[in-house]
Amino acid sequence: RRDLRTFDHAALFHALKAHDQVYCAFVFDSTILDSLPRSDRRIAFILCAVEEVAEDLRRMGGALIILQGDPCDEIPQLAARLGVQAVYANRDYEPMALQRDAAVEANIRRLASAEFCLFKDQVIFECDEVLTQQGKPFSVFTPYKNAWLKRLTSYYLQAYPVERYAANLAIPDAVPPAPTLSELGFVPTD
Repeated sequence: RRDLRTFDHAALFHALKAHDQVYCAFVFDSTILDSLPRSDRRIAFILCAVEEVAEDLRRMGGALIILQGDPCDEIPQLAARLGVQAVYANRDYEPMALQRDAAVEANIRRLASAEFCLFKDQVIFECDEVLTQQGKPFSVFTPYKNAWLKRLTSYYLQAYPVERYAANLAIPDAVPPAPTLSELGFVPTD
């Protein structure tokens, strides 16, 4: 997702705080990757970021489970295999992501009988948090900006203290290595 980091990560923080064992996973989404040109530079960048997250988690005492496929299938199947109580993720706002998350949630409930918990992470305020006095979205920028700034406090600017709960990171029985670019079906670029 848009949150390839171990620091100041809302979903990771809430999962670590709520549970004694937390597994971390990333899915290379085949529904997206299959339509891309084989020399797409973004994939090499994402792979490097995923490897960096995996290394950060190792240093913190955990591991990163890296999967490839349709997240609507991969995440619920992983949740069922691990026997988790809940799956945590940061909210995504794109229309396709909303559809994906709805399918993931339905499959998690069906296959793993687990909760699907989404958290605000990439924004300071979500669309329904700063509204007019009538409870409607603003249509003029300046009043919106003023309301937004009035609502902003130091609370919203603090990082989630992920490291405080890092002892709850879990390592599954087997953690395969990260795939190579060629294993993902892509070629190196300049």
